[in-house]
Amino acid sequence: MAKNGKLPKRIAGVKIPKKLRKRGGQAQVLLQNPLIADIVAMGLLAAADAIARKPKVKKAGKAAKKAAGDTAEAAGKSAIDLASLFEAAAREGARALKANAGR
Repeated sequence: MAKNGKLPKRIAGVKIPKKLRKRGGQAQVLLQNPLIADIVAMGLLAAADAIARKPKVKKAGKAAKKAAGDTAEAAGKSAIDLASLFEAAAREGARALKANAGR
């Protein structure tokens, strides 16, 4: 992506300002060093851990978990209802075929 500390003008269709391209290119060159990359990765993990421990984040995570469970339960019920509908349609279709077979 970056050659000699230069980033492209556009990344994923978004124009990157010149100052940010210069600084980002310099950072990208630094991150090519494995030791620096490991230090940055540890810092990001520590920051993520600190954020995850906040009460508001925990509460939001629990709410998201509950919502996902409710959504899965509703989807399961809808699938059962849909299967019942198809079963009834197949049964009635078979009855109609048998009734018309004698004609």
